[in-house]
Amino acid sequence: MKNIEIKVAVKSFKDIIASLKKIGACYKGKIKQIDTYYNNQKGRLKIREINKKEAELIFYQRPNRKGLKISDYQRTKLDIKSLNSLKKNLNQTLGESIIVKKTRDLWIYKNTRIHIDKVENLGNFVELETVINDNKYNKFEKEYKKVLNALSLMSFTIQSHSYSDLLMKSLGSKNHHLIKLHPKSAGLI
Repeated sequence: MKNIEIKVAVKSFKDIIASLKKIGACYKGKIKQIDTYYNNQKGRLKIREINKKEAELIFYQRPNRKGLKISDYQRTKLDIKSLNSLKKNLNQTLGESIIVKKTRDLWIYKNTRIHIDKVENLGNFVELETVINDNKYNKFEKEYKKVLNALSLMSFTIQSHSYSDLLMKSLGSKNHHLIKLHPKSAGLI
């Protein structure tokens, strides 16, 4: 599947939420997510735990650049009962790179998911993801731009990288013990 997406850093969600209501976006609820990232050279691989009740394996490829980005992703639902075993296996084979914890308020406008995110140790962000359901890219790009403009997101600080990259940069070398690298990935073997 593919998304058109953007992520911006914000100080407050008040005006964003007012604009979401104005365009008729639907609030879908609060979600607590823990994303455990694993070392992968072809893209990003993570296990997402949702409200401690659900989990999914997500692989995605997306360029690191500011502004409109196309993300190509695959999601696989996981059996919550075997989650710890899978995490252990992935950590042993690929190496865990970082864990991102966030509270997300999910809003939906047509094919666009609007994430109001509070990311632990990073701050507040708004993320748009417009799902491209078929080959009619222009139709979905128009919707994406409509929401982008309605929320005035271009007036905020646009982020080029994923939360995992931002968190690793934020933690820096003084907190390297929080980032678990597989020996092979770290160049130790």
